[in-house]
Amino acid sequence: MNKKEIEAQLDDTHRRFIELVNSIPEETYSLPTANPAWSVGDILFHITLGPRALAFEVWMTVHATGLYNFLMRRFPSRFFNSVNAWFGRGRSKRVSRQSLLKAYGKAHAVIKSRLRRTREEDLGKIAIYPVDFVSDLKGEVSVERLFRYVTGHFEEHETALQLHR
Repeated sequence: MNKKEIEAQLDDTHRRFIELVNSIPEETYSLPTANPAWSVGDILFHITLGPRALAFEVWMTVHATGLYNFLMRRFPSRFFNSVNAWFGRGRSKRVSRQSLLKAYGKAHAVIKSRLRRTREEDLGKIAIYPVDFVSDLKGEVSVERLFRYVTGHFEEHETALQLHR
């Protein structure tokens, strides 16, 4: 995939996020999901964090590969999962449709900016993620794959929210 194709995929994912948020009534944000730790609103908020986190991971892979690989080898996945869950949990009472759309819009701008500043030849650079890390991000992960995971992350959580549309 080249940068133009990645950009189109990012734009499509942004459009799909807007459609998803607009299809779920705000009154249902506090309802539980299949994940007992998170409500509908928690998952929607969590989705908005993905593009920013992935933009940082792209930067680290391109500009600080050695340090990033060192940290990834020593950063326990269970700690990552705890922090990840903490960032999403309990947000349903504080989020609104407008705040979610604004947060994702800003995150979308960040990942697009990172893509613009990434050279085509950097798309093949890799970082080594732990084998027990996020299902789609383990082992050798290229910069291209990180950009594409913005969509994968969205789709993973979109599936969990299908019941609340």
